[in-house]
Amino acid sequence: MGAVSVERLLIEAADHYNAGRAGLAQVVCGEILQAAPDHLPALHLSAILAFADGRMAEGAALLGRVFASDPNHAPAYVTLGDALAVKGEREGAADAFARAAALRPHDAAIHSKLGTALLELSRLADAEAAYRHALELDPELLRTRWNLALALARQGRLSDAEAAYRALLERDPSYPEAWRALAQVLADQADDAAAVPAYQQALAARPADAGLHLSLGDVLYRQRAFTEAALHYRRAADLAPDDASAARLLGHALYEAGRSAEAVEAYRRAAVLDPTDVVVLSNLGACLCGAGQLDAAIAACEHALALAPDHAPAHTNLGIIHELRGETGQAVAAHRRAVAADPSYGKGYANLAVALRNAGDIDDALAASHWAVALAPGDALARYNHAHFLLMCGDLAAGFAEHRWGRDCPDLSAGMPRFDVPEWQGEPLAGRTLLLFAEYGIGDALQFVRYIDRVRAMGGRIVLQVQPAIAPLLRCLEAVTVVARGAPLPPFDLQLALMDLPRIFGTTLATIPGDVPYLTADPVKVAAWRSVLGRAPQLKVGVVWAGNPRHKGDRQRSLAARDVLPRLVMPGVQLYSLQKEPRPDDAPALLDLGSDVIDLAPLLNDFAETAAAVAALDLVISVDTSVAHLAGALGRPVWVLLPYALDWRWLRDRADTPWYPTMRLWRQEQPMAWDGVLMRAAAELARVATGEVGILRPVTTDAC
Repeated sequence: MGAVSVERLLIEAADHYNAGRAGLAQVVCGEILQAAPDHLPALHLSAILAFADGRMAEGAALLGRVFASDPNHAPAYVTLGDALAVKGEREGAADAFARAAALRPHDAAIHSKLGTALLELSRLADAEAAYRHALELDPELLRTRWNLALALARQGRLSDAEAAYRALLERDPSYPEAWRALAQVLADQADDAAAVPAYQQALAARPADAGLHLSLGDVLYRQRAFTEAALHYRRAADLAPDDASAARLLGHALYEAGRSAEAVEAYRRAAVLDPTDVVVLSNLGACLCGAGQLDAAIAACEHALALAPDHAPAHTNLGIIHELRGETGQAVAAHRRAVAADPSYGKGYANLAVALRNAGDIDDALAASHWAVALAPGDALARYNHAHFLLMCGDLAAGFAEHRWGRDCPDLSAGMPRFDVPEWQGEPLAGRTLLLFAEYGIGDALQFVRYIDRVRAMGGRIVLQVQPAIAPLLRCLEAVTVVARGAPLPPFDLQLALMDLPRIFGTTLATIPGDVPYLTADPVKVAAWRSVLGRAPQLKVGVVWAGNPRHKGDRQRSLAARDVLPRLVMPGVQLYSLQKEPRPDDAPALLDLGSDVIDLAPLLNDFAETAAAVAALDLVISVDTSVAHLAGALGRPVWVLLPYALDWRWLRDRADTPWYPTMRLWRQEQPMAWDGVLMRAAAELARVATGEVGILRPVTTDAC
């Protein structure tokens, strides 16, 4: 057979091989080798065919004949490397590819194969070098770019891996799995804002991929976009109905989104799929609690604890449920079991502190709160609650510093104003404009506008943003531009929350600016009210017996009209209701009392009007509400009926307060014990009505 015929047959064999006709290719190669037993291209192709057919020994023998004739046959080394890689002999494959690359230094494909062999051996830096060399030779090798990104990611060089994935996607935006891989690298770098659109691109190509929906849900969950996360977790759960983790994650997101009823269903589904998952059962208890199903919530937590008696979160959830049921002792016991089960459980200590406070054990509550902060220093709610314990015990400097953590608590800061300009640090204002703003409730704003005079002494201009209900009242403040929240603000240079002013001025118990009045009522309105009320010869006493029902401590601080008003009806006293929006259960009591209680609430359309009415009264008796702060700020006599230890500002064991000199405090002697408070206040009111004592007779107190 002549040389021309051999070359023709070799071309024919290659054509058969490339067309997938391996058998015909093998026949033709046999014909060549019969005529020319040492024909290297035919030997090499025969070896390739043998390896492809699983005839490994025969393929190795054929390559041996190739190397015997040409020890530097680069393609044969590539074939050897491929064969060894298939057999899992990674070291041998890497050596073969390295020999081939040395023989063909400008062959990008060989360097790419070398990189892959090195990647399989976890020789990541060497693999990276091989891939980079291959891409220098041929930048369009997309698979090589993919593998380079893998090598970089496995080295922990996430920003470099990100760049590699982006370079790949610039060349082929539809490259399989590249968007997913890029999204994961971005998520691993905590760049969730960029990870979201990358996952969305991946989902555009694979909308029915449950794993992608879970991954995107995780990123959205970390961003606290709980509603959006729930959408993707729900889609994942629908696509993978047997996946307990998808149902569990859906429950987490729905619970955080405030959709407790839906979360209950998700957790129940997860519990069916995995009945041993104590986390799901404990969380189911929390959701049932949020939905108001307290008995079912207890059952879920107890089920979790039956499976895992030392599961601390279930003990904590059980404690929270007992608190809501008013079972203070059982709540404390449950929280103590939580921290006994896991002494490093910061959240357990934080909840124990709250329960101990509600039980009246303030010293132990403070100690537990210190543990909570030490164990979980980044827990914003624990730090915020800790601030209240410190302030309650009179440590104002540390307390107000900790209080700033409240703005990092989602439930507290949801409607809180946010501004981009720098925060004021107490330096002279030097002609600049400072925005002071109310971040919490109306009572807080009324309490802390007392610092306006001190701020004014720093120079500059003051803009005060407050709730619309008190804006008209606060326009009495001199040289202050008062703006209702929601209205346009004038330009300003610096900003600060009102409740940060005590921290800025280094306030201690001894330096509280307690001069009153620091607010004044409209004199025309006051004169009108005095004209109306002055016809009554009795002691004129305004009463507020309940606060905002949405306040988290409302159950501890508010009373029913039937429990308060009848005790205060007595000779020489005319009662006036200052109660805005009485509750439905109050109507019968007010009806029964008739003219003994005159309802002023319909005339009190804003706090400016309420201030004028308060100024015309002799005394205000109030539970812990904004009206109490208003009366104190106006310098009017005010008696406040207080729970044992709910709000920090009234300190501990005092009948007076340095915040309001004209205020007198009537405290519970133990939690939820109102009878003693009402009996003592009523007895004192009777003595005032007869002239036996003054409204604000001196009281003795032991400061904290």
